[in-house]
Amino acid sequence: MKATFYDYNLPKEQIAQIPLELRQTCKLMVVKRDNQSITHSRFESIKTYLKHDDLLVINNTKVVPAKLLLFKEKTHGKIEALLVSKVSQDSDLWRVILSKKKGMNPGTVLETEKKELTALIKDLIEDEFLIEFKDSTGQALSESIKEIGFAPLPPYIKRKDKDSNKALQHKDILDYQTVFAKFDGSIAAPTAGMHFTPDLMKELSNFGIEFVQITHHIGKGTFKPIKTEDIEKHNMDKEYYEIDSASADKINRAKLAGRRVIAVGTSSTRALESSCKEPVRGLIEAGGTWSELFITDGYKYNVIDGMITNFHLPKSTNLVMTCVFGNRELILKAYNEAVTSNYRFYSYGDAMLLT
Repeated sequence: MKATFYDYNLPKEQIAQIPLELRQTCKLMVVKRDNQSITHSRFESIKTYLKHDDLLVINNTKVVPAKLLLFKEKTHGKIEALLVSKVSQDSDLWRVILSKKKGMNPGTVLETEKKELTALIKDLIEDEFLIEFKDSTGQALSESIKEIGFAPLPPYIKRKDKDSNKALQHKDILDYQTVFAKFDGSIAAPTAGMHFTPDLMKELSNFGIEFVQITHHIGKGTFKPIKTEDIEKHNMDKEYYEIDSASADKINRAKLAGRRVIAVGTSSTRALESSCKEPVRGLIEAGGTWSELFITDGYKYNVIDGMITNFHLPKSTNLVMTCVFGNRELILKAYNEAVTSNYRFYSYGDAMLLT
């Protein structure tokens, strides 16, 4: 399938730059595959479109403030760094994307806003640097970056003076997070979950909706556009997910009982589909591992019966997997209708319930 088949036109002014103050009041588009219907509503009314025994799978990953400002030792020129992931869990050697490559040779030492924390460039592999961080105070890097890091907002969300406005940095760190975020590990938020509030979750639970938490740490692949002409030639980045035995058991019992399993977000979707051990019955297995599953044309969904998702970038892997689940013509029709209906798009934008 050609990447151009997953394209659409979106005015820049419809790319949401900040979240709504009341997140649950965002627009909700309800798309049904069986009758090809498209309905417009509000997220706070999502109960209307759910069944009393639906099971919703939410991703409890937590976004870390993975963007840092680094400085050249002599010139103090600024370089923006995105910490992608640790090379191993027991080291402070990280895969990092730098905004500048010129002069960033192995052996170069960079400073941070915390004078005790330095960054030593060890190697360059493709577009990523291997950088070793050292804090002379002995503080763990995870704690150090909480002091000086800022939210790894997607490139389509623009911020002025983001490197000097501490109040704005702090607000972004709070905003770019779900209310059920628990485990550090993502450099992007599972944005479909950002529309839920504690009160709305309580209302849905009282209605009979069951929430189950899994963990899927989102990496740089969420920003990686499909640049190949044929989407099948796109290389999907690996991402770590973990589903504990209690959650897996609840999901499997729901499948065996004929209840709907609805994934909140494409990250939850990938984790569930990656963990499937019995495709016929849609049963999953517990555990933690890395997934590089690329859901593209021809894939048959085994676990999920529905999806809550935001509106994604043109020619993105998330849009492709949404189209595979919902039918490409129907989803692109819904997207074009969202554009004409002035929906807000992408991370801080409006939502879709697809069943």
